[in-house]
Amino acid sequence: MTQGAPQSNSQSLDFEATLAELERVVTELDGEIKLDRALELFDRGMKLSTICQTFLRSAEQKIEVLKRSADGELIQEPFVEVNEEVSAS
Repeated sequence: MTQGAPQSNSQSLDFEATLAELERVVTELDGEIKLDRALELFDRGMKLSTICQTFLRSAEQKIEVLKRSADGELIQEPFVEVNEEVSAS
């Protein structure tokens, strides 16, 4: 896998592959390994984590929720996380 964000037509597959690699890195870090390998894995894990966060931020920005207004017209509203709705109340 390349150091940058994976590129393909299916972003969700790229996210899944990146997340799976991150899980493998974490699993290996949990074992008994030499310091040099641990530092190498930690660096790779941080890069993979950043890629996953970028995918998630991008997906969140694309999500829109359609709601019906009082007159029945469909309106688009930006996605709001449940935590944000509770905080805003």
